[in-house]
Amino acid sequence: MSRRSSFVLFVIVSIVIMTSYILNFSTVTSPVSQTFSVMQNMYVALTGVIASLLLIKQKYYWLEILGVAIIAAVIIEVVIMGGALMSIAVLYKIIAIAVYAYWVQLMRFMF
Repeated sequence: MSRRSSFVLFVIVSIVIMTSYILNFSTVTSPVSQTFSVMQNMYVALTGVIASLLLIKQKYYWLEILGVAIIAAVIIEVVIMGGALMSIAVLYKIIAIAVYAYWVQLMRFMF
């Protein structure tokens, strides 16, 4: 992902999220709130940041990040949290790890 497309994606997603909160559009605000609450977990944050820093120069960066996110989310949910594997919590953890990876990439482009 190039610098320009990364920043354009950030602006578009920010506008959609802010507009959804202003209009109280719960189809968007509920998953965003759930994702942000999952992002407060230390294991999710460490996984997202460390994986993105280790894989930042790879050719298929986003595919590898998604693979790491899926594996890490399953391990975090089953081993650490002791939850069920087929829950929506795993999906929110995958999204949260991918968001951390995107933020690391965006910060790399900004500096």
